[in-house]
Amino acid sequence: MRLASAKTIAKDFPMLLYVDKKKERQKKIKRILFIISITLIILINFIQFPINLHQTKKQLINYKFQATPLEWYTQTTPITILSTPKKEEIIFLISNLSSRENLITLAKSFSLIPNNATTINISSEIPDSEKILKLAQIFSPQIKQDNKSTQLIVVSDENKIPELIQSKNFIPYTISYTYPKDFVITPEIQTFLDFFAPLSPSPQNQQEQEQENLKKLIENHKDIILSRIPSTPYAKIDYPISAQYILLKNSAVCICSANKKICTLNTNKSLAHNISKSLHKFTSQEKIEKLFLLTSFQEIPYQNNILSNDGLLFRFEQREYILLPQEIEKYKKENAKDENIYHYIKQQAGINPDYHNPKMKFYKFKTVEINLNDNI
Repeated sequence: MRLASAKTIAKDFPMLLYVDKKKERQKKIKRILFIISITLIILINFIQFPINLHQTKKQLINYKFQATPLEWYTQTTPITILSTPKKEEIIFLISNLSSRENLITLAKSFSLIPNNATTINISSEIPDSEKILKLAQIFSPQIKQDNKSTQLIVVSDENKIPELIQSKNFIPYTISYTYPKDFVITPEIQTFLDFFAPLSPSPQNQQEQEQENLKKLIENHKDIILSRIPSTPYAKIDYPISAQYILLKNSAVCICSANKKICTLNTNKSLAHNISKSLHKFTSQEKIEKLFLLTSFQEIPYQNNILSNDGLLFRFEQREYILLPQEIEKYKKENAKDENIYHYIKQQAGINPDYHNPKMKFYKFKTVEINLNDNI
């Protein structure tokens, strides 16, 4: 049996396809109202947002010192600048200038100095007045220090701020440590930074980078590390050893007493594990004097030159011996220059120093030392 098509049904029975036009009209009206309401909400938000920003700026421009508590200054980022609307007078409230980063921040703030400024008043409590003056002269070459000037004032004591701005309508804002990408460090600023705050030499290779990382590890977590060592001020401190501690970093170690050296070189185990394993080989009467953290081991050719701060590791079949950088230096001082450090390490491992086998492996490494006698 064939079914009739919709067109045939509509032709023969027109009342069967009746559409309620009133309901359809209501649906269209609802859709239009919904779209209009959404559009209005979006427009209101876009309009209100810049209004709020403008109001914030307006409040800042109308700032007066009396309306702001002194605590505002103690919570600021390193450099706070207070100036009149036209920048006829500027006050720089600075903090410590010892770091290179702070000097870059100060340079950024000094970029607001008018290039025709002639005098700057550097507060007497600031020890780096010469440094600050030279930096200011990069932006205004004719500027000179004058303790009576009120045009440009650099101060580090926030308690002096109230009397300085009592009668002024200053605009405060802060300069943070991070400076924008559009702030250009010119050759003059670069020369200044290199002279007054030179960068420390960057690591040249992987081992030097690892050595720097170990130094930071000790600097930040020495109490946790030394809590594993008896006879130290930290030994009785109970530090939980868990994944949140950087102490779980893998690192080989050597522990030394006056007459004994024990090394655990398993870099697949944590630093805490290697320290504990080495300590078990000391008696309670033996006093631990030094702890060495070792970088990874880099294989080197036989008779390769060993630098003054490198250690040497020898492996052959079941034999293994390690010389710390301090031991190599001591050996070189106590023996003639023609003495071979490779012969010496083989001899210490119980092998004829003149015997050589291609299967012998030599590795260099670097160390970071913790001298327990220094009570660090």
